[in-house]
Amino acid sequence: MEFLGACLDSEAFSNKGLRAPRFRRAIHDLFPTSYHQFNQGSGRPFDLYENLRCGLFHFILPGSRLELIRRFEKSKFNANHLEVKEIRGMNRLVLVLEDLFDDYEKACQEIIARIRDGRLSGWKFAGDLTGPG
Repeated sequence: MEFLGACLDSEAFSNKGLRAPRFRRAIHDLFPTSYHQFNQGSGRPFDLYENLRCGLFHFILPGSRLELIRRFEKSKFNANHLEVKEIRGMNRLVLVLEDLFDDYEKACQEIIARIRDGRLSGWKFAGDLTGPG
């Protein structure tokens, strides 16, 4: 997600301190609007950046507020993608992995389309990806 957000800003891919803003921008600009309510910022119980990105990156576990399930498990949990549901005594945001991956693929395709049609262009998309100059 961060990489997709990095494609949308004017900073070098390697610039520091942009993880959260890049993740949030990718969700806002490239994913269906149903994700937006879970992209509202730190301290929110179902924030995707904190629970998905930080949990998986730092601990290789989703945050406790997320429930990652497969499509075949939807009936077991009686839950849908991006639904807040009480599971094991706690309200959790359900992410159906196949749906998340489908939306991620569409977001990647949108970045490619923007590069191809010139909406994203310049130094960032030519040659070396470390920055201008």
